[in-house]
Amino acid sequence: MDPARDEPVLFSERGASLLWLLAGPAAGGAMLYIQSRTGGHLDWRVPTAFTVLVGFFVGIMVFAARTHTSVLLTPSMLRQGAQTTSTDEILALFPPAPRGSRPAPTGPVRMNPLTARALRKAGVDQEEDEPEPEPEPGSDDETLRKWQSSRALGELTGVPRGRTPIGLQLVDKRVAQAWARDHRKLRAALLGLLERRDGEVPR
Repeated sequence: MDPARDEPVLFSERGASLLWLLAGPAAGGAMLYIQSRTGGHLDWRVPTAFTVLVGFFVGIMVFAARTHTSVLLTPSMLRQGAQTTSTDEILALFPPAPRGSRPAPTGPVRMNPLTARALRKAGVDQEEDEPEPEPEPGSDDETLRKWQSSRALGELTGVPRGRTPIGLQLVDKRVAQAWARDHRKLRAALLGLLERRDGEVPR
């Protein structure tokens, strides 16, 4: 039995709405309407095929989204997709990224050889460009880069599309990214949880 079922839900996102399943019947109805407007014989096989095929593929996407991009926060755990993290492991939240900032790169950037050769012919030597300076230890830029380059919670390889990351300081000096569509509401719920647990608002 899932112990989280007996706890109050502090935040939740389902990942995808079941209303998307209406796309199958809508596609079948559209094909039926097109047939009726052409004045020909109504062939029920075409609308039925569209209903089944569109409904099948949309159903797969909805199931995947509800499995891998759902979010649930209770007093004892944070579930991101199929991965569950105990809230006891969350020590603090990092400040949000400034508006318009880009995620920090997670590895070396490799240029396409054809692009590099074209730039060299144009007189642009990429090797002469000065590398971007590393942020000073302890600075806001260093902190931002630290949590933006950390792994995202969940079983996906990164933050799902359409979600905004939230930097988490975990136990054992680990750093991770939580995520949600309504990231402001999730951040507020996490801060409230940590405030009640620790007796002070984490910085």
